[in-house]
Amino acid sequence: MIKFLKKLIFFPFRKVSRNARKTNWSTERNRKRVGKSLFFLAIALFTVFIFRFVWLITVNHVGGTNLTTMAKNNYQSTVTVQAKRGTIYDRTGAAIAVDSSTYTIYAVIDKTQVDSNGNPLYIDKKDFTKVEDFLNSKLGIDHDLIKKQLNSKLKQVQFGPKGSDISLEKMKEIQKAAENEKIVGLGFTANISRSYPFGNFASQFIGIARPKDENGTQALKGDMGLEKAFNNVLSGENGKETYQKDIYGRPIPGTTKVIEPVKNGQDVYTTLDAQLQRNLEGYMDKAATDTGAQQLSGTLVDAHTGEILATSQRPTYTATTINDAEKQKYFTWNSLLSQSAFEPGSTFKTFLMAGALDSGKVNLNETYQRKLQVYDTTINDWDVTENKSYTLPETVTYAQGFALSSNIGMSKIEMNMGDALWGSYLNKFKFGLKVRAGLDGENPGALPSSNAVSQIQSSFGQGVAVTPLQLIRGWTAIAGNGTMLEPHIVSKVVDPNTKTSLTSKAEVVGHPVSNDAASGVRDLMLTVNTDPVYGTSYSTSGDSEQNLAAGPLFMVNGEPAAVKTGTAQIASTTGGYMTGSQDYLYSAVVMYPAKNPDFIFYMNVKIPTESWTLKYIARVANPLLTSAEAMKNDLSVSADTDTKAGKVTIENYKGKDSGDTADSLRRTVLSPVIIGTGAKVTAQSIAEGEKVSANSRILLLTNDKDQVMPDMYDWSKKEVEQLANWFGIKVTYEGSGNKVLTQSIETSTNVKKGQTLTVKMGN
Repeated sequence: MIKFLKKLIFFPFRKVSRNARKTNWSTERNRKRVGKSLFFLAIALFTVFIFRFVWLITVNHVGGTNLTTMAKNNYQSTVTVQAKRGTIYDRTGAAIAVDSSTYTIYAVIDKTQVDSNGNPLYIDKKDFTKVEDFLNSKLGIDHDLIKKQLNSKLKQVQFGPKGSDISLEKMKEIQKAAENEKIVGLGFTANISRSYPFGNFASQFIGIARPKDENGTQALKGDMGLEKAFNNVLSGENGKETYQKDIYGRPIPGTTKVIEPVKNGQDVYTTLDAQLQRNLEGYMDKAATDTGAQQLSGTLVDAHTGEILATSQRPTYTATTINDAEKQKYFTWNSLLSQSAFEPGSTFKTFLMAGALDSGKVNLNETYQRKLQVYDTTINDWDVTENKSYTLPETVTYAQGFALSSNIGMSKIEMNMGDALWGSYLNKFKFGLKVRAGLDGENPGALPSSNAVSQIQSSFGQGVAVTPLQLIRGWTAIAGNGTMLEPHIVSKVVDPNTKTSLTSKAEVVGHPVSNDAASGVRDLMLTVNTDPVYGTSYSTSGDSEQNLAAGPLFMVNGEPAAVKTGTAQIASTTGGYMTGSQDYLYSAVVMYPAKNPDFIFYMNVKIPTESWTLKYIARVANPLLTSAEAMKNDLSVSADTDTKAGKVTIENYKGKDSGDTADSLRRTVLSPVIIGTGAKVTAQSIAEGEKVSANSRILLLTNDKDQVMPDMYDWSKKEVEQLANWFGIKVTYEGSGNKVLTQSIETSTNVKKGQTLTVKMGN
């Protein structure tokens, strides 16, 4: 192109010059000849420019540069609009976890940074010592680190962890102090952060969210606990906006356009009550100090709804102490409520006795001798002495044996029931199965091994592994006259984008024992607390700290609660059990009121250093239950969010992991029921695309090799018929009503095609 232009420009002049020499034209004629040449040259150049202009308009590229994009960048910007992470609230609307900003301090040491008047905006070398002292006093940053950074060859420097995560209040304080001391060159950058206003507040349960880089932008992501489990619910979707800008890059008002609307995360209202939770935290602090225990865990539950009202553990952390949390001996990141399984000890006897009363396999007034040899294993009660005698009577009734927490009595009852019948009740209470409350990393626990000794020992809570969440699920049946509830951790999920909410209700998941059996167990639990001879929570000395005279140790509003205590051996890492005098897991479950419980409280204490006494648990349970009872009418009132009831759109779950699917559905406030123990979903009771209300039950059939009958208590007729269709069985109905009351095929038994199922319906 360049060569062509050179020829085009210079060729006419050369030609004119040659012709002038040949023809010796006049000046006027030469001028006309040059004029014509210039005219045609202008036409040629104009044609080239027009061609190039049309080419650029058509192709819109020069080399690898898009001209449209370059032009837009000069007057228009596209920015990402950060979605707000949903807030976590207690049941009343008190904020537990909210989005906030933290700040990182930096120092400018680039000497070219000056203002319009030439004044320095950097830290001069003569002020380095002054800045060192300032940052050390305000933030505790090490002098050597400050000196190293200030003397680096960078233009701008930061000062490590202590120079980060600075609160807004602290940042303003430092800014003012720097201004007063005439220090220039210090500045702050804002970072997205998560704030936990209550500090020590169910920390392992709630978890924490931290900034993570995603697609070039920072976003908060849950690391642990509810923050992690509900991350997809709490996280929003970023939007995009464009705006026109002036020559200085400033947005021009009225030019902003939304390309992709931002979708903020949903708010999660937990079942926790802030007042009860704060009370529990205070009581747990004192219990940890008083006992010197390695670990403690405590949880309060609404017996009528299955809602977790308060839960805590020790050792724990806060958002400000999290970096040093692992320095605490025996610290665990796991939530002891759901992620750690253990042998429960004698609190497990409540389930053995419930099954025995339900099946008629125990006569509470019958006596037995407290001696038992099972194969090569001798089973003893806790009050046996070194010379193999007992401090309490050797012959007792089974009712007295329960109050006494007799391992021998429970073993004899299990042997009378038989392993199969006892195993069926373990299945009915759903031990060995995750609760699927929506939490992350839940431990399923373990049923006892098949050998005879393990089966018998499981009757008193040895050789079986459980979580507190599983125990609580089972105890809702004993507190609720046989009706078992799913423990709930979320009361409501609110979508601020659509102004809709999904509100949870009490969820029935089975009916393992009869009303009479559950009531009978509670009566026996009351004797644990009131029997002056055999009751393991009857105190002969009282408790001066609680102003309690000799008598029941667990008292609420002047009334004794229903109690079962426990002392469990702890497995050793080298095999067998630990043998130290305090190497036990001490625990108690407390129900109040005893006749018709409103609340269930469970607490365990692992390996205390102080001489053990149940008073340590009573000092937490009694005041906490007293407060809960005083608040019970308020607990039924949920936070007003000014929203309408939302719907959940059902997806296609076939081929997906059955457990993960159930957890995901639980987080959308639905009620999944896994049919069988298969790993994959093969069918679902609600079709893909249907929109359903919160708390709707959805059945998930799995690829189990056997067809195992679930507990259908409280199911609808439609749900029964869906199961019958999947299993290929016939159904006959008795009675009228909308809900299943009884079923002829027992829970957890194998079902064959063509079998007949008789279902009694009622309300």
